[in-house]
Amino acid sequence: MNLQSSSLIVQSRSSGRLPVSLLFQSRCVPDKCSITPAGPFRMERFQHLGSIQTSESFWKLKPNVLVVDVDVKGVNRVEVPVICGEAYEGHNITWTKNKDKHLEAQGNRITVTVEGWKGANYSCFDNEGSYLNHTLVLAQWSFRKIIRNTPEKGYIHCATNNYGGFFQCSWSWGENRHGHITHIEAIRPDGGSNISCSLDPGGKSITCLDQDYCPYAEELERINLTVYFRSSFVVESYNAKFYIMNIVKPDMVAISRINHTCVEVGYPDSWNTPSSYFPLIFQVKEIRCRKRKKCDCSQLSSIETYRTQSLQLPVSKGKMVCVRAKDEFCNSSWSEWSQYKCKKNRKQRKPKLKML
Repeated sequence: MNLQSSSLIVQSRSSGRLPVSLLFQSRCVPDKCSITPAGPFRMERFQHLGSIQTSESFWKLKPNVLVVDVDVKGVNRVEVPVICGEAYEGHNITWTKNKDKHLEAQGNRITVTVEGWKGANYSCFDNEGSYLNHTLVLAQWSFRKIIRNTPEKGYIHCATNNYGGFFQCSWSWGENRHGHITHIEAIRPDGGSNISCSLDPGGKSITCLDQDYCPYAEELERINLTVYFRSSFVVESYNAKFYIMNIVKPDMVAISRINHTCVEVGYPDSWNTPSSYFPLIFQVKEIRCRKRKKCDCSQLSSIETYRTQSLQLPVSKGKMVCVRAKDEFCNSSWSEWSQYKCKKNRKQRKPKLKML
């Protein structure tokens, strides 16, 4: 947490320089989350000799991994220089492609040709056959096949349940591709954030933490998240840009019964405190029980809907109450519906007398 920013806001509130409402609103800047597939992350200028691309149209994704930007409509052969290691200059080095094919080229530095999107894993060995190092060459194309685009969430959907600096991003794998994550980059343009991400069990989402995030200060820069998905020797990159305040979705609220005519709504345990600085607004539905509708039903003829800040809600006999919450001052998502089912007083039936 940025303690300096926090102390400045507290000082302003105590001195009365800024209205409390203005302080609340300073947390939230109306802005929509932007999540789109990323094109080639870096593009280099190149020249052509016949059908072979000879200059550097490749780039380093991370140690031991090079990426070739494939032009699916044009050049389909790219020459890439590969090095075993600076320490092996002048040594007798041999190479293999994908662990089983021995290459004729020898020495510490060789040049390999990538045709189309056919990348490979190149390993180097000393004169005794001992493994020394490897370089994975991947091809990045403009297609979107490894993960699916969904109408509501796009390719990558990011959300968080509070202002603690954590957020989770998820996706759906394509039907005909078996992929996995090969690299994650998460930064803010100012470079001041320390954001770490890890793959969740199951391989369908990542969890990230912005360790420099302060919930009491205005969020000035978006998080720029790029995820690289690999399938065989093809890599696709997807990008998401967002403010944490725009992806906040509170957990479900708790509803407890006070008496026959009133229930009480509680803030989620995961929500930030104090509630005076992080207020929630509630949307309430009253649905007739005999209709047996769910909270997200679309038939409004039997539904009464209203918004409130009150934690105590009246309950009408013969109706079901549904409640969800969102940050009062930010353009973010509603929580899932919580439901309180009414209980009807059923008349006890008199037992029927049986004739002996």
